[in-house]
Amino acid sequence: MAPLSMYISRKIGPFGYSYRICESYFEQPYYKSRILLDLGTNPEKYVTYYSDVSFSIDIEEELSKVGVKTDQFELEELFLPFIKPEAKRWVQFSLNRKREIESKSLDFEVSEIHWFDRVRLIALKLDAKEPHRVINKRFPFFKFLIQKSRDEIENYLWNIEDRLNFRERFIYIYSIFSLQRVSSLEERDQKFLNTLCEVAKDPNYFHYLTEDEVLANYLARYVWMYFDFIPIRRVPKIYQEIEKGYLLEISRVLNVSMEVLLHSSKREVLKLFRQKLLEAHPDKGGSHEEFIKIRALMDFFIKRKN
Repeated sequence: MAPLSMYISRKIGPFGYSYRICESYFEQPYYKSRILLDLGTNPEKYVTYYSDVSFSIDIEEELSKVGVKTDQFELEELFLPFIKPEAKRWVQFSLNRKREIESKSLDFEVSEIHWFDRVRLIALKLDAKEPHRVINKRFPFFKFLIQKSRDEIENYLWNIEDRLNFRERFIYIYSIFSLQRVSSLEERDQKFLNTLCEVAKDPNYFHYLTEDEVLANYLARYVWMYFDFIPIRRVPKIYQEIEKGYLLEISRVLNVSMEVLLHSSKREVLKLFRQKLLEAHPDKGGSHEEFIKIRALMDFFIKRKN
């Protein structure tokens, strides 16, 4: 049996992400994942700083209760996205040295890795505009997709996708769904949706999960990317309904009517948000969950106005 792989998984909620520490394990015939520790919506709270670059991650005891032995070096790598920039630079330097020393090529067949995983990683690692052309080549970086559960693979790719800027995301979506040579908007929409559904219905992709689970938890992010980053297009009705729901929630939280919200300037609405954030701040006696919720709504409003 291969060594267990520990990672941080995220889940999309109505008002942002929630996080958990998981591990991949093999159970014939698939690699599966299980939750070790729920981190809630704010993993940063588990990091204690002693200086700008000195810190500890206070979950070793909690993980030991579920039979997981770890150390601060492993936890530093795990929590890298949630560490302050000053400390992160030191951790990244150590990790780069560690990867140079430990770099080994795993013995695997390219056919073991799902084609959609290969296409995405080729596009991300090589900035390839047509990754399907080299999909059957045996790239060394494919080893990061070996002996992993579907959840771990998706979170690994998701973390890299987060680093893409606006233009890079635009090119990425075109590349992985082969939309470059599609002539009309209708044809492009159909090709995107057909490919997405093909992946979701493929047992070699979803393994022990269901089509609905992979659509809701993983593939839905490409729907958002497609409609957010591909310009000059009509907005589907379902997208309009979701946006309307968010705006209704914003008007309720800010205690203003929808009419006032829609006719207020961006600066005026952000001023109301900041007032609410001050009121809800945990240091002021507010609720941490309410603070996170308001912050997520504010981020949605800013993104909508950009």
